[in-house]
Amino acid sequence: MKKYLQIYHDLLTDIQTKKFKKGDLLPSDQKLVMRYHVSRETVRKAVRLLANEGYIQTIRGKGSLILSTEKLMFPFSSIESYHELVAQNHLHSTNDLVSIRDHVAVPVELLNGAPALTTQLIVRKRVVDEVPVILDYDYINEAIVPEVPATVAQRSLFDYFESTLHLKIDYAIKHIAIEPAEYDDCVYLGINQSVPVLVVRSETHLSDNRVLSYTESRHRADKFSSL
Repeated sequence: MKKYLQIYHDLLTDIQTKKFKKGDLLPSDQKLVMRYHVSRETVRKAVRLLANEGYIQTIRGKGSLILSTEKLMFPFSSIESYHELVAQNHLHSTNDLVSIRDHVAVPVELLNGAPALTTQLIVRKRVVDEVPVILDYDYINEAIVPEVPATVAQRSLFDYFESTLHLKIDYAIKHIAIEPAEYDDCVYLGINQSVPVLVVRSETHLSDNRVLSYTESRHRADKFSSL
């Protein structure tokens, strides 16, 4: 891992575990330079990542003020909230398997500077009450899970990982954005390009901090509030 990413992840962990609280200041650039034995620019790259994600605000002459401690990390149970919410609202939901491809590189926009991974790509369409609402792209780390059977992909990936493979999933880091619909969104979700898409890009970690998977989940925004 590049040094600035190590610093970023260390600081992010300290923020999300509330070692640093909202309103606190991060350690100064000089203290981080001395702690990690890196250049000031390396430290600034890590700090800029935190600022871009809304965790901190850099104030001239004062330092980096922590704005949020709970923005992007969610316990694993939140990944299951889709299924829970569907059940709570008595909705009928299915997973339609679109495709499975082996030995696929993870797109750069999902890696956020992390090392490249070779994955099995599983594309699924989630249909709720006969309306397609979500298009999921799951990139499963082949070094951890060499192959996911098609029958499993049509059900719950994470139940398979935990119950069958006995992997210990710890947390997911999520990045959320509103973006214009792309060609595949229009095809598989039955929308036109005037409908925006809520995009959730996430990385799921095991308890030993290895990355199990990267996911890009594309929700049609006109139906998102009803799920």
